[in-house]
Amino acid sequence: MRTLEEIRRTPVGLLTEDEILMLPPDSQEFARKFQDRRARENACPGHERTETATREETNRGWHRGECKHCGADMTYDSGD
Repeated sequence: MRTLEEIRRTPVGLLTEDEILMLPPDSQEFARKFQDRRARENACPGHERTETATREETNRGWHRGECKHCGADMTYDSGD
């Protein structure tokens, strides 16, 4: 078993459930949400972008969007 300091230095996606339980409550919540989101994105059948930007944002080169299946952020800035 790793020490609490080692657990804190480990990337969130690599923590086990036992290690997450050693963290403070707010960190446990963050770790679980992160791992749930990562699992949802990994299970996605194929990212298909859905545009969520306004016309003004698009005209300025800011293209907000997300995957219609898993909700992954697919925003990009086309630049000027």
